[in-house]
Amino acid sequence: MSWFTELFAGSVDKIITATGDAVDKLVTSDEERLTLKNQLILIQAKAQLDAQKQADDVETNLEKEITTRWQADMQSDDPAAKKVRPYSLVYMILFMSIIIVTDSIGGISFDVKPAYVDLIQTLLVTMVVAYFGSRGMEKWATIKNGK
Repeated sequence: MSWFTELFAGSVDKIITATGDAVDKLVTSDEERLTLKNQLILIQAKAQLDAQKQADDVETNLEKEITTRWQADMQSDDPAAKKVRPYSLVYMILFMSIIIVTDSIGGISFDVKPAYVDLIQTLLVTMVVAYFGSRGMEKWATIKNGK
């Protein structure tokens, strides 16, 4: 579940609980109470589904925008636009390799802060997955459209 869905669903849960508590004070028969609680549960489920659909739509739009940007880069006449992804990936791999080698040499006092390790790890994983994943999808689309 995305943070948006969790936030929205959490708010709906609080509203449903508060409404249910208020209904308990106003409705006297057990049958009426049960009917209202069932209706509130249905409203809550619908709200959670709507929030999940909105979050999925936002994620899908973001992915389309990234794909559109990458396609524009590849169609550009500027060689730098076509090379930015592979050069960035090579840089991050070399940078990480230098840090690993420097850290493993015993005579050098070298310490990388944990926050930087997390940042570098996230960047490197994201870049590798984005680059090789997108290249794989591009090749698959070419093969599919070519045959």
